[in-house]
Amino acid sequence: MSEMICPACMKKQSTVKGEYHYLESGLTNVWLKGIEILKCECGEEVVSIPQIIKLHQLIAGILLEQENQLSGREIRFLRKHMGMKALDFAANLGVDKSTVSRWEHEKDRPSESMDRLIRLFYAIRMGLLDKAESLIEKRFKCINPEQAEPAISVPIEMLSRSFSKTC
Repeated sequence: MSEMICPACMKKQSTVKGEYHYLESGLTNVWLKGIEILKCECGEEVVSIPQIIKLHQLIAGILLEQENQLSGREIRFLRKHMGMKALDFAANLGVDKSTVSRWEHEKDRPSESMDRLIRLFYAIRMGLLDKAESLIEKRFKCINPEQAEPAISVPIEMLSRSFSKTC
């Protein structure tokens, strides 16, 4: 990697590999492991996130397979990853836009059957038919809204693996 200069103090930055709390996804529980972080003595840190589309596909796959019901932030993540407006998403699920809003803002939770439908809808729309097939019989754990969402740790080396469909 070429030498990088800190934009804050104009000194040389050092590169380290570490964990990065990936809040830019809109999820509060995603940590990237083994990511290169540029650090400076002044405290400035810069992270270059490789292959964001593949990263979001990987996160979505983890969300589809998790045992817990989807949180509102996770539903929003899946909807946005599909490139859908809340109104269109609601229409496709057969619910009102205000219902989607309540889910995404953690005011309400979808039922277990609606959670399954959201996952199936995402999997089918994104061409992940093998995932859709495995979701049909799966049961999900209902989590307490006050309970912290389980951490999602994404090893960056997983981004080099190929995916069946590129979005």
